[in-house]
Amino acid sequence: MAATGANRRQRSVTPRAILLGLLLIPINAYWVIVAELRWYMILTLNPLFVTPVIILLLLVVANEFLRRLRPDSVLSLGELLVIYVMLAISCTVATHDFAINLVAMVAWPAWYATPENKWEEILFPYLPRWAAVWDKESLRGFMEGGASLYQRDTITPWLVPMAVWIGFMLVLFWTMLCLNALVRRAWIEDTKLSFPVVRLPLALVGLETPGFFRHSLMWLGMAFPVINGTLSGLAMIYPALPYIHTRARWPAFPNPPWNMLGLPYSFYPFAIGLGYFVPLDVLFSCWFFYLFIKAQIAVGWYLGLTRLAGFPYQTEQGMGAWATYGLLLIYITRQRWGAVLASLRRPGSIGDEEELLPLRLAFWGALSGMAALVLFWKLVGMTVLPAALAVALYFLLALCITRVRAEAGSQHTVWDLEPMNVFGLVGSRALSKGNIIGAGLSHWFWRLNRSHAMPTQLEGLKLGHEVGIAPRAWLWPLLLATVASSLAGPWACLQVGYNEGAATKCIGFARWAGYESYGWMQHMLTVGRPVEWPRIMAVAASSGLILILWALQCRYTWIWLHPLGYCAGNNLIWVWCSFLVAWILKYAIVRYGGQKAYRRMIPFFLGLVLGDYITGAAWAVVSQVYKFPGYQIFH
Repeated sequence: MAATGANRRQRSVTPRAILLGLLLIPINAYWVIVAELRWYMILTLNPLFVTPVIILLLLVVANEFLRRLRPDSVLSLGELLVIYVMLAISCTVATHDFAINLVAMVAWPAWYATPENKWEEILFPYLPRWAAVWDKESLRGFMEGGASLYQRDTITPWLVPMAVWIGFMLVLFWTMLCLNALVRRAWIEDTKLSFPVVRLPLALVGLETPGFFRHSLMWLGMAFPVINGTLSGLAMIYPALPYIHTRARWPAFPNPPWNMLGLPYSFYPFAIGLGYFVPLDVLFSCWFFYLFIKAQIAVGWYLGLTRLAGFPYQTEQGMGAWATYGLLLIYITRQRWGAVLASLRRPGSIGDEEELLPLRLAFWGALSGMAALVLFWKLVGMTVLPAALAVALYFLLALCITRVRAEAGSQHTVWDLEPMNVFGLVGSRALSKGNIIGAGLSHWFWRLNRSHAMPTQLEGLKLGHEVGIAPRAWLWPLLLATVASSLAGPWACLQVGYNEGAATKCIGFARWAGYESYGWMQHMLTVGRPVEWPRIMAVAASSGLILILWALQCRYTWIWLHPLGYCAGNNLIWVWCSFLVAWILKYAIVRYGGQKAYRRMIPFFLGLVLGDYITGAAWAVVSQVYKFPGYQIFH
């Protein structure tokens, strides 16, 4: 019994762990924002975030010292994972694709309005006053730097817009949490998806590979990215140093159609390491369908189709693929949804005492969250049907991304279903001004979706499942981390902006989010966009291809063409080549060594990821200390 009690304590969620996680969230948020906003050193745009892994590693090392000095103070296995998950949640807010985009969107219209672009006449009458900061003197400190955020006249103009958007974030994350409570059992316990992203955290705490730090293959795998990353960074200062180029390179083709392809190749150690844990058919499909899209450009040039504006309609192919894949996910898990709906009609207990949330609360919580978001966009100026469509598509895509991460652990560069694209299909004449404004204002959180919160929440529940922590125990860590992160992420952006100057010194300031959203609104309100039937046909064709691939997968399991690969591969720009390398290596290992060889090589590939992340985190610190844009492991 004592052993059982000790084991339970090892796998419990404690107030100490939650408090430590909350204390580390602002530190982690500031670390990420300084690296990504000030120096454009990317730490969060891959499914396994860099800084939570490094902090977990440091806690594991500190634990070993505590074990010798004060054994009673050692963090348990459960506590380590709770802290890790809370920090991972913070990286879904304090990131390139979320908080940095948000502050740019809020600051953009008043600062960049000019007599030439006529925004004061075209946009300002339709933009809600609470959606942006309008005080140019306050914005001057943020854009130019050398100012303090902590003055009344400076911070007051930010309070209302940031409070509104932080409230919006909290509703968004709550709805995702409810959806995860509904799909958790189906995707973690019943389907047993691979979840490549959780393998390294489990290894660091000693569960994935017992004796992980004693494996020579792990040290061998870690050595290459550490040594090569160090040399690569130093070569930026001392160009004569030799190193192997692993980051993306763009080959220069002189003649068409090859110069139209945009075919970067890369050999990121972390991507190769993560790819090793992806099922072979999914891994193959990811890089195959990326090249499939590029092949369309080449063939289309020979057939004269590239003269059509937008060919090969890559965004439209993404729309049809993701929407159809999302509907298929709902259909495939229909028994789970049916069980949830049936349980709602039964009085009394429905056997959900150990779930993250009671299923009734999760179901009505998700619906009420979506309804609140529809109301929000209605207040912005959108009409009910487009607002409901925008909200439904966002959470349909959230389900898709969560599934992609659970099966492939792949980077998901996807914004195809965002309102700016979908509404564009019907033409500007069919859209009211409020719908155009709402679509543009939603761009900041729709853009690329690489640091999405919903899969991160489910990965936390997967970690808990692997170590025996009940899902209900995760509720408070996830809720508190979400609230703390929603405050820490925007704060860190404003702190760095006022200190350094968002538009002057900050290399990673999200100018793209500003000119894409407000430029699109200006274009739609002035020039407009007609209905283009080739784009609509591309949506329908890609939807049909997903259905065909799904049917083939169901009937012929030996066919290595997975519909997930067509969705993710569409925009797998940076890591398609790394996934190709991972597929070749994994295929050879499994083909000639079997499962025994596959398991033996796990520490090596985890070492690749860990070594690359140590290098990236170290250079991010060095860049800030010595004030120069150092080497980054990605992009």
